[in-house]
Amino acid sequence: MLSSLLATTNLPKEIETIIGSEKYQQLIELLASYRVGMWLYPGVIKRKIGLSTQKTYEILQSMENAGSLESYYELYCSSCQKTSGIVVRTFNELPETFECELCFSVLPSIENAFLIYKVIDVGMH
Repeated sequence: MLSSLLATTNLPKEIETIIGSEKYQQLIELLASYRVGMWLYPGVIKRKIGLSTQKTYEILQSMENAGSLESYYELYCSSCQKTSGIVVRTFNELPETFECELCFSVLPSIENAFLIYKVIDVGMH
């Protein structure tokens, strides 16, 4: 479980400083269901914990720096509000444009890319 990472590293103090102890406990409960290979969407943390976008990304960046997450870019159709299913590891891998398979809109990738995270380590070593 991803929450194990927070119990076995220095991250608890860092994250608790960012969001406070009450929200930190809510975060632990939320992360308990995440396993290696699962996608973690910043919007889920933001909504469920009630954090600002800035604080959400600070937490995720801390967890990525600790080696538990990897960031990816996911392309999202702003016309029909659906994910394209296209996920790339680095910004440089983004195509200039992409076509939505659902509504066939051709969209610029940079304006329609969202940062998501993949769980790569749950801190069980």
